[in-house]
Amino acid sequence: MSCEKHHTKEEHTHGENCGHEAVQHGDHVDYIHDGHKHAEHGDHYCEH
Repeated sequence: MSCEKHHTKEEHTHGENCGHEAVQHGDHVDYIHDGHKHAEHGDHYCEH
């Protein structure tokens, strides 16, 4: 998975009790953040 828009884990780390809705997406979990989904990708989260 490659992404043009992304956010670093230093900005925010998603997980249990992070305050964002978790959504199962195939083999991983996305988090709804500011109207879009974040998917973990190495050391950052991709927007999609």
